[in-house]
Amino acid sequence: MRSLALMLAAVWAGSSSLAAQQERATFAVLPFRNEQSFGLEPEAYAALELGLAQLLASELARSPGGAVADRGRTEAAVGKRTVPPVRLDAAAAQRIGGLVGARYVVLGNFVDAYGRIRVNARLVDASSGQFLKSVSNDDPKLQTRDQLHRAVQAVAQKILAELGLPAPAASPALPTPAVLAFSRGLAAEEAGDKAAAAKHFQAALDAAPGFGEEDYQAGQRENL
Repeated sequence: MRSLALMLAAVWAGSSSLAAQQERATFAVLPFRNEQSFGLEPEAYAALELGLAQLLASELARSPGGAVADRGRTEAAVGKRTVPPVRLDAAAAQRIGGLVGARYVVLGNFVDAYGRIRVNARLVDASSGQFLKSVSNDDPKLQTRDQLHRAVQAVAQKILAELGLPAPAASPALPTPAVLAFSRGLAAEEAGDKAAAAKHFQAALDAAPGFGEEDYQAGQRENL
C-alpha cells in the first residue's frame, strides 16, 4: 500500500490535466461554509471549510468519469475567504465555473452540533447556473464526527450517481483526527505558514499510518 502522503500530495495539487478535463466531467468544489458548529475550537471549523472541500474533490476525481478543476485557479476565482464566509449563490457558482473551465460546481456547508455532523452539497450546472441537486449524509450511521470522511464519501457518491458517472472503487476512510490535521494544514498553507502546514500534514500522516493511496489514483494521477 502506498502511504497517505501520496494521496495528500494529490489533493494538495488539486488540479487535473487539460486532457483529463476534456474527457471527464470536471468539477470545481468551492470551500464549504460552516453553519454555526459547536464542539471544537473555531479554528478547526475554519480549517474544515477547506479540508472537506478538498476531500470531496478527491473523491469526485476518483471516479473514472470525474476530474477536478485546478485548485489554484479555483481559489483565485473564489477570492479571499472571509469570516464568516461569503454565501455563494448559483450565479456566483456559474461565474467561477466559467473562469476555471468546470462543467459542474459544488457548493457545500456543514454543521457540527457537539459531534453530530451534517454535510450538505449543492450541485450547479456551470453552463446554465441551474441547481441540479442537493445531497447530504442522510444515513444516521454517518452523522457522527468520527464518521466525517465517510460522510464526505457518501456525498460524493450521491453527486456522481445524480450525473450518471461511475462510482469510485471502495476505499478506507481517513480517521477524523487525520481529517482535522489535514484541514489545518490546508489552512496554514493558505495563510502562507509553510512550517505550520508541514507540521499539520505530518500529524495527518501520523493519525493515519499506512493509509492506502491506490484507490485515490483514479482521476488524481494527473495532479502529481
